[in-house]
Amino acid sequence: MKESGTEKLVSDLAGRYPCLFFDWDGCFADTLPFWLDGYREALGRRGLHPEDEVILRELLNDWAGPARFGVADAARFVEEMADYLESHSSVTPFNPYAVEVLQALKARGNRTALLTASRRRLVRPLLEARGAAGLFDLVLTVEDVRRHKPDPEVLFKALELLGASAGQALLVGDSDKDLQAGQAAGVATALYLPAHNLRFYDETKLRRWHPDHVIRDFRELLGRSATLQPERSSP
Repeated sequence: MKESGTEKLVSDLAGRYPCLFFDWDGCFADTLPFWLDGYREALGRRGLHPEDEVILRELLNDWAGPARFGVADAARFVEEMADYLESHSSVTPFNPYAVEVLQALKARGNRTALLTASRRRLVRPLLEARGAAGLFDLVLTVEDVRRHKPDPEVLFKALELLGASAGQALLVGDSDKDLQAGQAAGVATALYLPAHNLRFYDETKLRRWHPDHVIRDFRELLGRSATLQPERSSP
């Protein structure tokens, strides 16, 4: 790992990388609690009641997971999850300082993209309702690619559309899938690991993917924390 920002602010990452790419679930948006609740409900309807630890290990960020539980109607399971997340979108918060940092990046001239394996209908309405849609130069969802992360396709597409090279970009994400995709694309990675995400992830396992940077707070991307005040961290 080149640098760690786990306990103190790292240097100005936004100054090093003209382009910053952000993941959605668990990164820009604090959706992980809703994923867990949705998994519980979808599995419960099928008579399955595993411990949360098992759900997180087998299902989170892995659409092949339902098959490992013996779920025969995997396509329907995915639809139920999408419906659950959409029904809770009005109460889904953005992570602290996500919007404020994005505003600062735009003011500084950085280019930004949201790259997610979630569906457009789960992302666009929430960005628009919170006035954040215009802060991204590019939004790519699962409908825009044939293969989602950890495949690097979405990163290659973002680089092409923004006219940037891999060396100019930093991918900020919360999961091993983000880290794998960034590395496959030759893009630097920043693992976003705030304290509340530790309920869902094993930090030791994530660090084994050797992210270039680790941040606990979006303000670390700017190398300064005292100049920003959060407008809101919840709907």
